[in-house]
Amino acid sequence: MTPSSVGLAVFAAYLIVVIAIAVISGRQQRSEADLWVAGRRFGTVVMTLGMMAAVMHGGSVLSGVAFAGAFGGVAILPLMSFALGFLVILVFFARKLREIAAFTLPDYMGDRFGSHTLRAFSAFVVAASSIVYLIAQIRGMGLILEGLLGFPLVPSMVLGTALFIFYVALGGMLAVIWTNVLQFVFMWIGLIIMMPAVYAAAGGLATVMQRAEALAPGWTSVTGTSWSWSYLLSWWLVWFVAYATRLELLTKVFVARDSKVARYALPTTCLLISIFMLYGNLYLGGAARILVWDQIDLPDQAFPALSAAVLGPVASAIALTGIASAAMSTTDSLLLLSGAAVAHDFLRKSVHEPRGIARDERHYLRISRVTIVVIGAIALVAALNTPALILAIVSYAVAMVGATFFFPLLFGLTSPRTTPAAATASAVGGFAITAVWTGLTLAEVGWAVAIHPVVPGMALSLALIVGLTPITQPAPQTAVEKFFRRS
Repeated sequence: MTPSSVGLAVFAAYLIVVIAIAVISGRQQRSEADLWVAGRRFGTVVMTLGMMAAVMHGGSVLSGVAFAGAFGGVAILPLMSFALGFLVILVFFARKLREIAAFTLPDYMGDRFGSHTLRAFSAFVVAASSIVYLIAQIRGMGLILEGLLGFPLVPSMVLGTALFIFYVALGGMLAVIWTNVLQFVFMWIGLIIMMPAVYAAAGGLATVMQRAEALAPGWTSVTGTSWSWSYLLSWWLVWFVAYATRLELLTKVFVARDSKVARYALPTTCLLISIFMLYGNLYLGGAARILVWDQIDLPDQAFPALSAAVLGPVASAIALTGIASAAMSTTDSLLLLSGAAVAHDFLRKSVHEPRGIARDERHYLRISRVTIVVIGAIALVAALNTPALILAIVSYAVAMVGATFFFPLLFGLTSPRTTPAAATASAVGGFAITAVWTGLTLAEVGWAVAIHPVVPGMALSLALIVGLTPITQPAPQTAVEKFFRRS
C-alpha cells in the first residue's frame, strides 16, 4: 500500500466512529440544554479528557512544533501562562459559573450585569473570535490531511471543515464531548508512536537542544532566536489571558455535573497538559529543526514532515490521524459556541425574550444548526486566503476574547460593586482597541508590531472597569444576589 492509501484507510476508520457518535448523539437532542451543555451530565474523568482535548488541539501540536522550531526557547512560555490561567479559572471562576446554571459566557455577562445590550455584544465577540480561531484550526487540519491523505491543501481543508460541521450540527455538545475523548485517545497514540522514532533519530531533550542551538544560535535562550523582551512579555501576557478566558474551557465548566467536578477536573487537566507541552512542543519542535527544517517551505509543515521522516507509512498515518482528530477537538467546541451565541444569546435572550416573543426549543435548535453551517463556511473561505502562522492567528483571537471578558469576569465574580456601565465599557473598549491594534500589526506598522495587541487591550479594559465602577450605577439587586448570596 502507498502512504496515501494507508492514510486514507486509517482516516476512514476514524470517520466511521465519529459519524456514529454524531448520529447517536443527535437522537438525544431535545432541548437547548441537550445541545449546548449535554444535559450537564459529565463527571471528573470525562470532563478532564474533554478539556485536555479542547486545549491540546491540532493547532497546539502543529503550530507548537512550528513555533518551537522557528523561535526556540520562547516556546516554553505558554507553559507558565497556562498554569497561571488555569489557577485563575479554578480560584475565581469555576464554582460560580457552574452554579448559575448558564449555557454560555454571554449568559454570564447578561445575567451578572442585568444588560441585554452587553449580552448581545458578548455574543458578537464570541462569534467573531470563533471565526478567527476556526481559520487557524482549518488551516492546521488541512495541512495535516494533506500529508495524511496525499490530497492538495484546498480539498483537505474542505473535507475537514465538512466533517466537523456535520457532527457538531447534528450531535451538539454530547457529540463534542465524546468525540473529544476519542480525539484525545487518537492524539496520544499518535504522539506516543513518534516518541521512540524521534529519540532514535535526534536524541534526547538535552541533545536536541544542543543540536538545535548549533543550527540556530539563540534557540535555547529565553528570548529565542529573534524576540525582544517587550514582545516576549506581551506574548506571555496573551497566553495567560488566553487560558484564563479560554472559551472552550469555560464552556466545559458549564457541562460539569456540579461545581466540585469542575474544580477537580481543572488542576488535573493543568498538570497533564504541562507534560504535553514539554514533549509535544519544545522537544518535537527542536527535533523538527534538526531533521526536516531545510525540507519545508512553511514552519506549519514541520510536524507532518517530521512524522513522514521518522515513521513508516502505517505509523505515520496513525500519528497524523491523531493530530487531525485533535484539530477537530477545538474546532467543534468553537462551532458550537458560535451557534449558541447567535441562537441563544443574541436571538433568544437579547431580542425575543425582552420583547415577549415566544418560540419553542426546536426553533432555536434549527437556528443554531444553520449558524454552525454558516460560520464554518465563512471560516473556511477566510482560511483559504490566510497565509499567516497558525499560532499567530490564534493569539489574535484569544487577545480579543481576553480583552473583552477577563476583567468583567474577574471583577464581576469577586466584587458585587462592579457596575454594568463599567463592565460594558471595559468589554467594548478592550475589544475595540485589540481589534484595531491587530489590524495595525497585520499591516506591519512598526510601532504596533513591537507590542502584542493584547497589551493595549487589557490596559484599557482594566482602566475603564476600575475608573467607572465608583461613579456609575450598580447592577440590579436581583442580578447581584444571584452571584453573591447572603448567608
